[in-house]
Amino acid sequence: MASKRYFHRVHEETPTRFWINNPTLEQARSAIDAGAVGCTTNPSYVSKLFGSPDDFKAVTRAIDMFVPYEKNDSIVAAKVQAHMVGRLSDEFMPLYRSSEGTKGFVTIQGDPFTETVARKIIDEGIDNRKIGDNVIIKIPVTEPGIEAIEFFVDRNIPTMATEVMGLPQAISICEAYKAASAKSGNKPVFYVTHITGILDDFFKNQIKEKGLAISAEAVKYAGLSVAKKEYALLKERKYPGVLLGGGARKLEDFTELVGGDLAVTINWTGTAETLIEQDKPVVPRIGAEPDAALVAELKAKLPGFNAAYEIDGMKPSEYYDYGAVELFRNSFMKGWKELVTLVAERRSAI
Repeated sequence: MASKRYFHRVHEETPTRFWINNPTLEQARSAIDAGAVGCTTNPSYVSKLFGSPDDFKAVTRAIDMFVPYEKNDSIVAAKVQAHMVGRLSDEFMPLYRSSEGTKGFVTIQGDPFTETVARKIIDEGIDNRKIGDNVIIKIPVTEPGIEAIEFFVDRNIPTMATEVMGLPQAISICEAYKAASAKSGNKPVFYVTHITGILDDFFKNQIKEKGLAISAEAVKYAGLSVAKKEYALLKERKYPGVLLGGGARKLEDFTELVGGDLAVTINWTGTAETLIEQDKPVVPRIGAEPDAALVAELKAKLPGFNAAYEIDGMKPSEYYDYGAVELFRNSFMKGWKELVTLVAERRSAI
């Protein structure tokens, strides 16, 4: 059995909390044993289960159950996603109950092809809340998502702001939550993500496409430099919400945030398993700022970095088309298409 020591010690020695991202059912159970206090999923979640034989059987059973009663394949896909996330909700529910609703959350985000309309985000959120009391609705921080946040705060529904790549997005969604909370008096659970690894992927793509000469050390800490500044800003302004680091691509995307009053969601394979196996000492790193010279290099040489790093780097109308947001959303669309295709294939086989 894998060692549990690392994440348990992180929890004992720091306020940082470990969440698991897009797990199979077996991985979710292993993560809970290892100390995970929450679980994130995204619109490509079900497609990621296709490589797990047991989970894939559960997916196809769900499809076959819904297809006879629904003609729209995308709606079937949404129902299947809710069903699979429901399994995770069940696994984390004992922790949610024993913690009196402070741990054991599971997130869900709807059809990525409909997130340009606030009403669609709201309607999907209403449906997905029926999965369980511990389910958090993920809202993309674009103009429609910012519009939708008021609805959920008004109804005291927990949310997670997602697709956050930069400080302007974090500020916009926190201000929108704050205004809605002041109006309604409600303060539902609220997390604000920073998608470190996807932001790094976007930057690396830019560097390759444009043939930019930027030091490897600067590139390594590009996304993390934004994450640390975002965390400091939320604390400085006393904004509502807990920062959640996501989109991890390297171990540092977890370890560099340790010590913060925040959560970090990571994949089981390649990240959580590795940190458990290494079982290194817990070292608070949230206050270790990247070298100023590295940040200066990024600001001077890397297109798109200032948009994420500066508080006025983007306007709300620019969030949807920001390259890193687009990259993340495209991965969601790809996964959703794969699920819809499977639904169509199962339907034709009946």
